[in-house]
Amino acid sequence: MYLIFVVAAAVIPTRPEAFVVGFFSLYSAIGIPPVLWAAALLGMALAGEATGNSLLYFAVNRALVRTGRMPKRIETLMRRWTNFLILHDERIILLNRVIPVVPFIGAFIAALKWSYPKSLAYILIGAAVKYSALLLLVGAIGVTYDPSIATWITLSLVLGLVVVSAIGSLVFRKRVARGKPPA
Repeated sequence: MYLIFVVAAAVIPTRPEAFVVGFFSLYSAIGIPPVLWAAALLGMALAGEATGNSLLYFAVNRALVRTGRMPKRIETLMRRWTNFLILHDERIILLNRVIPVVPFIGAFIAALKWSYPKSLAYILIGAAVKYSALLLLVGAIGVTYDPSIATWITLSLVLGLVVVSAIGSLVFRKRVARGKPPA
């Protein structure tokens, strides 16, 4: 699961929430208490997010930014994109947890010369809140319903979260592009 989060943060912007739900449902099969298993999954998610974003940050920073090889056109596009958004600095990372409007956060941190420690803190805080809430929801549903039904309910809720997040992202982008402040 750690590698799923590393790849999702650094290479392929995916929604790893379904993997959290899937892995959490395995706790009874491997005999680990659910609270301990949830804590381990949360730790893996945080470590994977930090590693993936840091790897991308360091790669872009060392290969492009420090050497002066960062294409000005790409840097300008990145800056223009964040200037369109309601938040223009590292705080966008927290908004990105709810409405994914900035892919490849590690590259943005490097290219726009955001504070790496502050950005990493926002990445970890956002991930901790998001995945803790998801694991609490999965645990609550698992207690209330039969485990096989609970997995399907939770996966449906995660799919709904992804759809709502995608719609929110599109609406947010359209409103910002038209110059209207987001609601």
